[in-house]
Amino acid sequence: MSLLTDLPLNPQLFKALDKLGFTEATEVQAQAIPVALTGKDLMVAAKTGSGKTAAFLLPLLHRLLATPAPRSGTRALILLPTRELALQTQKMFENLASFTSIKCGLIIGGEAFKHQIASIRKNPDVVIATPGRLVEHLDKGSIDFLDLEVLILDEADRMLDMGFTEDMNRIASSCPATRQNLLFSATLSHQGFEHIKAILNKPETIITDTHRQAHSHIEQQIVLADDAKHKEKLITALVKEEEATRVFVFCNTRQQCQQLGSTLQNQGLKIGYIHGEIAQSIRKQVMSRFRDGKITILVATDVAARGLDIQNVELVINYTVAHSGDDHVHRVGRTGRAGQAGKAITLVTSLEWNQMSSIERYLKIRFEPRRVKGLEATYQGPRKLKKSGKAVGVKKSVKNRKTASKKAPAKAPRAKHQKRKASPARAEAKLQAAQPTSSNSSGKEGHSPLRKRTPKADS
Repeated sequence: MSLLTDLPLNPQLFKALDKLGFTEATEVQAQAIPVALTGKDLMVAAKTGSGKTAAFLLPLLHRLLATPAPRSGTRALILLPTRELALQTQKMFENLASFTSIKCGLIIGGEAFKHQIASIRKNPDVVIATPGRLVEHLDKGSIDFLDLEVLILDEADRMLDMGFTEDMNRIASSCPATRQNLLFSATLSHQGFEHIKAILNKPETIITDTHRQAHSHIEQQIVLADDAKHKEKLITALVKEEEATRVFVFCNTRQQCQQLGSTLQNQGLKIGYIHGEIAQSIRKQVMSRFRDGKITILVATDVAARGLDIQNVELVINYTVAHSGDDHVHRVGRTGRAGQAGKAITLVTSLEWNQMSSIERYLKIRFEPRRVKGLEATYQGPRKLKKSGKAVGVKKSVKNRKTASKKAPAKAPRAKHQKRKASPARAEAKLQAAQPTSSNSSGKEGHSPLRKRTPKADS
């Protein structure tokens, strides 16, 4: 591993790095920073926790220091998918720029427009923003990027997943075509890159690692579960077994997140939870308490926790199996930061087995089975497995029904005015209706002479 001091950076930046205790360059920093310093466009695939934030901030700050432009407008824009990641990037920016006069502004959702407009009027050198709120400012005319020199897209794959494709193109179109573009992503194989490729200009590509190589230092396990109540008990037991003091628990939906958070809180655990519907001020407070160790367990959705850099997270628990291999990688990446050891445990019901198996196949690994004494599940996994690891026969009945419907001969269409041929029973009924009714000896009416009455058996 090379030293950061070997990189051709401004001396003011080395002072900041020394203060932060950063000496060695990570793989992504060693490869991306020299290319970024040349001014070329860049596409970088790097796993979370690899030091990629410094990989784009250091060359950006070096460029701004090398070519001062005191009368210029905003010179650089950093676009990120979530508020938490934007706040985290702002903190790192301020640390690295602490020995310079370069300032940044923050534009994210959940905060008052008037405060953000006041920040924009201070003419920050760099704007750190989330796409949705930034587009609102562009539409209102409260910000422009006429002097922009560098556009940075961090966690680009996640922005595409969250539906920001149109916003990303809208923002890029408001910037000068001569700008430098730096794109960082967990993967460069995302299909959505086809829709934003016009943003980049003949970029160089750097792939430092892939999802299949990432997190080899993190122990990954699965625990079988029967239902949601069983999972709640398992989480409490696992945290106790691991003696963990800082734990992430991931859910797929906001409702799951809030319900699980309330349940664990009622059990006396020190927990907090965050999701997209929680006010920004509360999210900040929860994150601050988690970082300070006042909260042991943080329950979160994928979007809310994307890219969060919390030190010394000992355990990640997936309350529900992630929607995709990419989401699973980002969840697991909350532990084992900066090459440290970590552990991730996924709770799996019978309905989630195949999804878990798909993630294993995507990552080309097998999760280690684990049992919790006294909380063993009734569900013991599929009776038979395919070579892929999925359960045998889950979709068999559906497939057979589809096959049968294809093989069944089609009925010949009836001519438009063709009458349906009457059955013998229908013909007899019509004949009975046509016969005149007659009275019997008891004076009762309505009995057809064609109908024979069956005598009652003696009791």
